[in-house]
Amino acid sequence: MDKLMDQLLLKVHEGDLPSADWQQVLRFLVHSAALHFNESHKEEDIITDALDREQVESTYIGLGLAVPHARVHGLRRPGVYVTFSRVGIPWPTEEAHLIALLIVPWENPEIHLQLLSRTVRWRKSLTEAELYALAESPEKLETTLCTELGV
Repeated sequence: MDKLMDQLLLKVHEGDLPSADWQQVLRFLVHSAALHFNESHKEEDIITDALDREQVESTYIGLGLAVPHARVHGLRRPGVYVTFSRVGIPWPTEEAHLIALLIVPWENPEIHLQLLSRTVRWRKSLTEAELYALAESPEKLETTLCTELGV
């Protein structure tokens, strides 16, 4: 598992998202992920898994954070794709400003739990003002998340 965590791919979307619904944001993040993975996995498979999980229970965590996720068979490395919206994205239960899509190998569910707990702990450690300040610079946001996620 540690070897897979060492291979974690983390990308932060630059620029504020226009107002959109959560399904559009999820599709945007999955499309971004597909561009970075040199895998044979189809975007629609990842979207379907993430949407199915969202239908079972919302991945809105609180504090403006949503962490949608998908587990993919045969995926060689996990990925985290992050975007920030100043206006907020209406998530099924609340409004999300920070969305972190987790895509992990199906065969290693513990990676999902580890990434989820680290992401939530990191968000809880920030005030809203600190989060907005980090969001001003995608590079700073990415660097901070890399440190917290152990990349």
